[in-house]
Amino acid sequence: MADQETPPVEAPPAPAEDPPADPPAEEKPAEEKPPEKKPPPADKGSKGPLDYIAGLFKDDEANAGDVKVNIKQCEMPDDMKDHAVETAKPLVAVRMKTFEKKPHKDIASALKKEFDSKYEPTFICIVGTDFGSSITHTKDCFIYMYMNKTAIMLFKV
Repeated sequence: MADQETPPVEAPPAPAEDPPADPPAEEKPAEEKPPEKKPPPADKGSKGPLDYIAGLFKDDEANAGDVKVNIKQCEMPDDMKDHAVETAKPLVAVRMKTFEKKPHKDIASALKKEFDSKYEPTFICIVGTDFGSSITHTKDCFIYMYMNKTAIMLFKV
């Protein structure tokens, strides 16, 4: 038999492509400057930049509704406990909001006066953010709680 040459195989024609769209002109983005952080406008009672800085570090004790109560230990009737919490909440909120010089002393004094007048003397109240204690108290007259970062210990001797 005679050798026959096989014709070369041709590749199928490529499908018709749409003409390439003009690539969008690459715009060079303008360099954006980060927004400057400016302190809020000063209030009437503002003392200047220190108030702004203090506001950055201030915790959430500004509103009485925002005061978080954490009772660590309580040895008193429920009505007395509720009275202690409801009396201390607005005191903590208002005193911390106004940045008074000695807010803890004012809170302790107000709580002591309230409990001495309602439940008979003598109550002792310790308020602060860092203190230790070793006490003796009357039976069923002790509460130790935190309101946000403020610790309150109220007891009768």
